[in-house]
Amino acid sequence: MSLTFRFLNVGHGSSTIVEFNDGSKKHFGIVDSSAEADNEPRALEVLRTLGATELSFVCLTHPHKDHYSGLYTIGKHFTGKVGQFYSCPMGDLVANRKRRTKLAQHLLKIVSETDGMSERRAALEFLQIIRWASSQDNFWTECAGEENTIGPSGFSQVGIQTVLPLKFSKGEYIGRIERDDPNMFGDIDDNEISLAIRFTYAGIDVVLGGDGTLNNWRSRTRFERNVGRRIMASVVNLPHHGSRYDSAPEVLENLFTTAGDRYGVTSANGHSHPSLDVIEWLSNQGISPFCTNLMPACGANASKLIAMPGISAGLAATLRQSALYGGVVQPCQGDIAVTIESNGNFAVVPQHNSFCGYRSSFTSMFPVMP
Repeated sequence: MSLTFRFLNVGHGSSTIVEFNDGSKKHFGIVDSSAEADNEPRALEVLRTLGATELSFVCLTHPHKDHYSGLYTIGKHFTGKVGQFYSCPMGDLVANRKRRTKLAQHLLKIVSETDGMSERRAALEFLQIIRWASSQDNFWTECAGEENTIGPSGFSQVGIQTVLPLKFSKGEYIGRIERDDPNMFGDIDDNEISLAIRFTYAGIDVVLGGDGTLNNWRSRTRFERNVGRRIMASVVNLPHHGSRYDSAPEVLENLFTTAGDRYGVTSANGHSHPSLDVIEWLSNQGISPFCTNLMPACGANASKLIAMPGISAGLAATLRQSALYGGVVQPCQGDIAVTIESNGNFAVVPQHNSFCGYRSSFTSMFPVMP
């Protein structure tokens, strides 16, 4: 038996396929998707290669297009063969039809009135996801809570908990819908309701950090201190694509275990994320980084990262990210597979076994001279 995570190289975005082999059957789930317009989602391509004919679950961490684009296409491909849909808290949309209708009307307004093709497509697909998820009884679960256990079919031997957002985060999205906030869809604050998920199998913890924010991780740290236990992960898909702020040392220190082999996986285009500071911190702690794409520090085309003096760091990052969507990414590790065996042994196998100077296996080749 084994549990495998495939962190897919989808450029600037996130998409993870989870596979549990119980010895007689393979069970599949997917957390997020990112796909370019009119292109088949990478996750669907890989699922087809793996021979998946049904999905135990589909999970959307939060409503940003680099996490949901292509998700409707995947759901439609597996029509009638998806066990559960899990999402971040979005206002109890299944139970509250009036609120769901208000959100749908807002999305339709974006589709009909917005000039930008990208924005129209994003709004339309999100609307399609909402309709798909709400079309079946007992199918859609909005998740929130400090230790919220979920149980998709076929994964009974795997512990799965959503660990972010905390319960108090539920009301914000509801409030935006109720007051017709023009930013109810696609706002950066949607990261505040992002799911983060802990998987436990054979004594090994793996955390998918979603776009969990520094503030939410700090709140979670306070909760852990109160209950006297914390996450002890051997593998972490770094929060917010390894951003300097949301993957700060104080966050990662409370996610990673303190002993044994440890791996930090980043799903990003390499230009806007991950932060070099984050990768250097991992390396200094003896945690091996695995990045889907090259950073400028590792040889990627740094000319795209133009200086933007005189404006806020947040706006500068947004402008760079927008400019990079049409750019060419340069794979480093590509797709990254993490497999945990039933005896607790686990391994990381990248698509491209590219050399990395930030891993302990490299630094040990050059011991510090006395």
